[in-house]
Amino acid sequence: MQQLTGIDSGFLSMETRHQFGHVSSVTVFDPGESGGGAGFDATRQLILDRLHLLDPFRRRLVEVPFGLDNPYWIEDPDFDVDYHVRHIAVPAPGEREQVGELVARLIARPLDRTRPLWEYYVIEGLAGGRIAHLNKIHHATIDGASGALMLARLLDLDPDEPRHEPGDLPAPEQEPSATELLARTAASLVGQPRKAIGLQVRALRAIADTTRTQGPAGLADLIARGLPGPLGEPLRRQRTRALQEREQRDGIVAPVLPAINAPTTPWNQPISTHRRFAYDTLSLPEAKAIKNALGVTLNDVVMAITAGALRSYLAKHDALPTEPLVTMIPVSVRPGDESSTYSNRVSAMFAPLGTDIEDPIERIHSIHEATKGAKETHDAVPADLLQDVSQLAPPALSTLANRLVIRSGLSERVTPVNLIISNVPGPREPLYSSGARLEHFYPVSTIVDGQGLNVTVQSYLDNLDFGLVADRELVPDLWWMMDLFREELDVLRHASGTA
Repeated sequence: MQQLTGIDSGFLSMETRHQFGHVSSVTVFDPGESGGGAGFDATRQLILDRLHLLDPFRRRLVEVPFGLDNPYWIEDPDFDVDYHVRHIAVPAPGEREQVGELVARLIARPLDRTRPLWEYYVIEGLAGGRIAHLNKIHHATIDGASGALMLARLLDLDPDEPRHEPGDLPAPEQEPSATELLARTAASLVGQPRKAIGLQVRALRAIADTTRTQGPAGLADLIARGLPGPLGEPLRRQRTRALQEREQRDGIVAPVLPAINAPTTPWNQPISTHRRFAYDTLSLPEAKAIKNALGVTLNDVVMAITAGALRSYLAKHDALPTEPLVTMIPVSVRPGDESSTYSNRVSAMFAPLGTDIEDPIERIHSIHEATKGAKETHDAVPADLLQDVSQLAPPALSTLANRLVIRSGLSERVTPVNLIISNVPGPREPLYSSGARLEHFYPVSTIVDGQGLNVTVQSYLDNLDFGLVADRELVPDLWWMMDLFREELDVLRHASGTA
């Protein structure tokens, strides 16, 4: 039995009737001469053969009574692969709009919390005889890095030689009683006051470093000095280490926290239960050529493509704000020794998108400077601070807070960011599913109240596979928006002299 972290549990607490915590991906395969590769029977057997490597596929949620503590995972004693692996098809001619509509309807349904939190759809009928897989899994169990690990364990590098053999499964676990869960919770709560004070001290010191002010650091010192022996001593040692680290980085000044206020757009409204999904593939070599010509990063190019597309979209709807849009960029803080862990080790940084700048070259350089500053600010805060803070809020309190925000209409009046843009690097070598070659990997993320649009990009081979998810009512013309991404890549190619 394994307890969820606070971050993992937060993706459960965020769920409402119209806001879901699962993320998905659409992988497209060419069966070729594989003899059923990527088809339903082969995929079902593949998952069964590799179930011992896929922890999230086997484990089921057990919630603590009254939401007093984070839930636990147990090995599902009633696992049923035929509940999770499903067979479906799109009607002829199987074009991308038909696939997108089907995916949009499938992701607009919550996962059943009485079973392992995933569903896997084998979708046939795509144009050209292609087969698509929709892997729908709860964010409580994976982040981007652990999702990449799952992909590596499901797919092969050689169409004829599987890199993973069938193995033994862990023993199923019986669900613990409410009494046992409450006893565990009581033992955990004993140490909470000490943890809370320690986190307060660490947070104050992080604020001092990030804002270049010593007031918060002095307050942290006063708190640590005033605490008795076993409680205060770890904090005093922490302060000594912090001073030593500051001396070692003599001359390095921490960045100032940027003042960012996001304007309102048509998709920054409460969301419904309904979704739209659109996808397309852009050229990775063309994006890299722009990167090299302008001296920016590949992520800057992805951000600039998105910024230009959104600027054009909003302008044509007479909704372009005079202030730049603000994006949240997920950042992995996963230590190297945790690469095999299925859980969330993710933070975020925030940056303006430069949508107020007309010139595409000026805009991409503005994005480059903004993301560089955002990264410096993000790196100035201890990577594990958010993880630790999240451990202190019980799920019941998190769920209540989320409902209060929704009922108060706060998401309609406050727009901290306009959207999330995530760029996930992927494999550069071809992958196979039971001999069928993987052609594309389209990410399908989630949206929340006040942020009815999400842009996620997955690189694979020479592809930049874009997946756009939006609220069905707030962005009714999502496919048109998707086409603007391709147009913006051409704009950048010509402006940078790489066309």
